[in-house]
This record gives sequence, structure tokens and C-alpha cells, in this order.
Amino acid sequence: MPKICKSCGKEYTGEFCEHCGYGNPNLEIKAAKKYETKIPERFLPPEEQERLAKERLAQGKKPKTITTKQKRNQKILLLILVIALAGIIFFVLYNQGMFSSNDPNELVNQYFTSISEMDYDKYNACFSSDLAKENNKGIKSQGLDKDTAMETLYSDYINVFGKGFKSTVKIDETLDMDKGDVIEQEMDYQEQYGKSVSLEEGKIVKTTVKFEGSKSSEDVKFEVYVARIGAKWCILNVKETDDVQSTSQISDLTNAG
Repeated sequence: MPKICKSCGKEYTGEFCEHCGYGNPNLEIKAAKKYETKIPERFLPPEEQERLAKERLAQGKKPKTITTKQKRNQKILLLILVIALAGIIFFVLYNQGMFSSNDPNELVNQYFTSISEMDYDKYNACFSSDLAKENNKGIKSQGLDKDTAMETLYSDYINVFGKGFKSTVKIDETLDMDKGDVIEQEMDYQEQYGKSVSLEEGKIVKTTVKFEGSKSSEDVKFEVYVARIGAKWCILNVKETDDVQSTSQISDLTNAG
């Protein structure tokens, strides 16, 4: 009995329509082919990507270039690396004083402020790299943390003025070191650290510091010897003008009992 083809509408008598092929299981339908999903090459396993690249080279075809997105990602990664490298360089140069904006008066203010704040890092940044290293060795040899080191070093200030005392710095006068002062400081430096140093410029900053605490308050006069070593201003010596005695420094902790 003839059948009507659901595809072309013609009659057929076999298992499938001999006119259009409808119902033939062996017939390839080209329309379905274009909807097959193709996996992008960049998502294929590395070994498959390598195989395809070798095939293209063998056929004389150029390797596929990277996509715009891949190029953008590479540029972002390169930018991050450049920024990180610049940050490292800046950090090294900053620690060496290359970008230091402090002048002698600012440095003296930082010194006395760091003492009242018991801020070891701020305090240690006032000195040359040689003295800073000695300070670090001193507290390490005593097994002290930074806070305890400052409290140990300035225990006399705490005993007199009370814990948490404040300091107000007044710069009275800033003088240039004469040649004799410069030579003396250079000799002291060589004797203490075993290396010669050339002081580019030297200042003597006469200062009045008002210490105020829960126990007492007092105005104390100091002479602070400040010199520029390379690009960095450093404190070399601090003297109380009344008794002309140097204040203690953390390097003295190596001899603390």
C-alpha cells in the first residue's frame, strides 16, 4: 500500500521515500552538520594543540597567532612586572636616602619625636646605614623586640617624666660645622665603624626640647650633630649642652646588663 512522504508529499511504497530519501537511516543530512559544536583550539589539551601546529607547519601554513585577549593579558602581566620592579628599585633607593626630603631640622624633630613615641623604626631611620645596622645587631644580641629596646634605652626618660611622655621640639639655631668639627666627626665615625666616610655637609642644630609626662616636665637643651652622607642626612651625635654628655643610643645595648 503506497505511503505519503511527510517530507516531500509524494507517494512511496518502500521503507523510505525514494524521491527525497525521507526515512533512510543511511542518508547523511548536511543541514545538521553545520550545527555540530567545534571545540576552539585554545581549549584543546596541550599535546593536541602541538599536534595541530605541527600539521599546519608540515602543510606550509603559518602558526595561528595569539588572540587579542591573549595579547591584552600579556600586556597587563608585563605592566604588573614593571610596576613591581619599579617599586623594588624605589624601596632600595629610598632606604639609601636617595628620595629623602628631610633637612637637618626635620631630622632632629623626627629624632626626638620617635623617642617620645617609642618608635624604633622611625628612630633608627635617623642614622647612617652603619649605625642602623649596629642598632639592629644590638637589640638582636640582647633578645629584645623593638618596643622593649626603646623602653630599655630611654628608661631614664620614662623614670623621670613617666611612661607615655611627650616631646615638643624647638629649633633654636642651625650652624654650619667648621672644618675642625667635620674632621672630628669623620675620625669618630672611622673609629666606631672601621670605615672612612666623607661628610658632604655638616650642621650643628641647637635645640630646646620640652619633655612633658605624668611625673614631671622639663626643658632640655641639646646640640645635635647632623651630616649629609651621600644623599642622606644622618644624626651623628647628640649632646646635652648643660652637662655635655651624649645621649645613649641603641648600639649601647650590646653592653647593657
